[in-house]
Amino acid sequence: MSVSNYILSLKRKYMHINDLIQDELSRPLPNSLVLFELKLKRLRLKKRIIGLI
Repeated sequence: MSVSNYILSLKRKYMHINDLIQDELSRPLPNSLVLFELKLKRLRLKKRIIGLI
């Protein structure tokens, strides 16, 4: 897998996590622990993406 394909894969995962965060936030009572874990995963992915660019 080339680096550009790997970055695209990471960006897709990042967008999927964004969707999960939005889904959780749209609930009447969002679970703060789930949100924290999702946001942490999103931050880790962002750091990996930036490190490869």
